[in-house]
Amino acid sequence: MRTRAIGATAILALTLAPAGVFAQDDMMGATVPHPAHIHEGLCPEPGGVVAPLSDVTVAGNESQGVADQIHVDTSVTVVELPLDAILAADHSINVHQSADDMGTYIACGNIGGHVVADSFVMGLGPVGDSGYSGIAWLTDQGDGSTEVRVAITASGASAMDDTGGMDDMSDGDDMSDGDDMSDDDMGADEEMGSDG
Repeated sequence: MRTRAIGATAILALTLAPAGVFAQDDMMGATVPHPAHIHEGLCPEPGGVVAPLSDVTVAGNESQGVADQIHVDTSVTVVELPLDAILAADHSINVHQSADDMGTYIACGNIGGHVVADSFVMGLGPVGDSGYSGIAWLTDQGDGSTEVRVAITASGASAMDDTGGMDDMSDGDDMSDGDDMSDDDMGADEEMGSDG
C-alpha cells in the first residue's frame, strides 16, 4: 500500500464545516487516527472490506496560520483495483472511530458522484451523531490501481438516514425563499441576453 501526504490545495477545497466548529478529537493537539476501508454494499451498514485505506488522521506535522481553524483529517492510499471495477458494483467508503473502536462508524459514503478534473468525487456523510462529514476523490492511475484521497472534518451535521443519504439539514430554511430559479426564469434571462 503506497501512501503520501495530501496536497494543501485539496485540504483547502474540503472546508465543509461551518466557521467556529472544530474536530472534537483535536483538543490539546492530540488526534486519534480513524481506520477507513472500501466496503461492499452501501451506507449506513456496509458489508465486507474490499480494500483497506490508510488511517484518516491529521495532515502534516505542524499547524500554521490562524489558530482557530477547522481541523481536517486526511489520508491518501493507492489500492490495487481499477476505478472501473470499483464503480461496477455497489461499494462505499467507511471511516471508523479508532482501531480500538472499529464497531463505531463515524462517516460513510456510497461510491457514486461526478467526475471533476479527472477524479471521481464523492461525499461522506455522518453516521449517527458523529458530526463527521467529508469528501473522497478516486483517481484511476492507468495501471490497474486507483488513488483514493479521503478528507473529513467534524461539522456537527445531521445524522445519515437509513437510506444512506443525508437527513434534511435545512431546519425549514430551504433555499427557495422566493428566490426560485425556475426554468421559466432562466429562459427569460437567456432571452434577455440574446436581445443585446
